[in-house]
Amino acid sequence: MTQTVALLGAGGKMGSRCRDKLMKENYRLLLCEEGDGLKKLQEKGLKATPAEEAVPVTDIVIMAVPDILMSSIAKNITPMLKSDATVVLLDAAVPYVGGIPMRDDVTYVAAHPCHVSPFKEQETPVTRKDWWGGRAVQDIIVGLIQGSEENFTKAKELCCEMWGPVDKCHRVTLEQMAILEPMVAEVLGAALASVLKEAVDIAVNDHGVPKEAAESFMLGHACIELGIVFGTTDALFSDACKVAIKLGKEWFFKPDWKKVLFEPEMIRKTINLMLHPEKLKKDDN
Repeated sequence: MTQTVALLGAGGKMGSRCRDKLMKENYRLLLCEEGDGLKKLQEKGLKATPAEEAVPVTDIVIMAVPDILMSSIAKNITPMLKSDATVVLLDAAVPYVGGIPMRDDVTYVAAHPCHVSPFKEQETPVTRKDWWGGRAVQDIIVGLIQGSEENFTKAKELCCEMWGPVDKCHRVTLEQMAILEPMVAEVLGAALASVLKEAVDIAVNDHGVPKEAAESFMLGHACIELGIVFGTTDALFSDACKVAIKLGKEWFFKPDWKKVLFEPEMIRKTINLMLHPEKLKKDDN
């Protein structure tokens, strides 16, 4: 039997990627959108279905909406869900801090793409330039928050099609997903990436290093350094580089960063600040 899927936020960035994939699959896909997103759907000649019409008849609801809106939208649609429906949340942050009302007769699944690893083999020039995923092969993570294994399996299959081509689908808990994002991938990973760019800018703007040389040097070294620490190459750090690594950690990282990063209290604090950035501005003052 063909499953009915309602895609909330079908005109947004994540929603558009999900929509384009699922329109090619064997689902009855209902596109739900309003505001600017609705205009984008209309420009593509696509029909939108109001959520109040789509949700009550839907087997799987995908919430491809911004985190800051997810809680309020979830509260609106919860009474509309039919019994034994499945809600797929494309991020762990809001459900982790209890922002999603949950009915006992509904299955809730969290899922997120891993995006494309620089060390995963790709077949064509087009796929080698795809860092997001959708053309290039990537892995994804999924977790059952609440509900039946049968519905979880169906949601997992949908996610593999929605973010395909997928190599591996890793099952994790909601807590593990929140550790991976925002803490590992964003608080640490994205912060480190931005610091690398800032360092290159300082070398270029303040010390006259040619921009192309600085960027090529940094990106090349970052790639081999990632390969060494993640074990994708037989290369090793030199003894001098090991000293530099020790100095860098001592100079630029707080001694207790490993403990702080993974504390549940810190994870909740981070998510709440991400959902309410105005609080961060007050703290800065």
